[in-house]
Amino acid sequence: MNAPTLPFGTAMALAERNLRGPLIQILTEEDLEPGAWFTLNTLGLRGATPTTTVKELLSTSGYDHASSDDLLRRLAAVGLIEDGDELLRLTPAGAERYESVRERIGAATGRVFSLFDAARVETARALLQQLAETDPATIAEIAFGKAPA
Repeated sequence: MNAPTLPFGTAMALAERNLRGPLIQILTEEDLEPGAWFTLNTLGLRGATPTTTVKELLSTSGYDHASSDDLLRRLAAVGLIEDGDELLRLTPAGAERYESVRERIGAATGRVFSLFDAARVETARALLQQLAETDPATIAEIAFGKAPA
């Protein structure tokens, strides 16, 4: 019996659920909340980043101004990030922690994606990156035929 073709949004939500499970397990074992990992990953990928940019990115994960300030204070207090001249950066300990967790996540992700054709995985990754890099205002304009309110 063939499974029905899922609408894109449903397929995306179910795929996110399946991929999030191993990620959350690793973060739990590493004693990192998702927002903390998101911050370490942002700084690990981008290098020194304006505090306002990190807070804007955290807002996409549901962090308001106060909760992002609290998270950044906690990460600084445990020595994983430092804030200088409104630029956040990983400390040496933060860079080490980032690399360690990134390797664990990468290994788990690699094992999951080994279930699928590598070319299709790369095509999916490229599409998701293109969607992620598209200005949200452009998406809203196309989706609703007008600029966002």
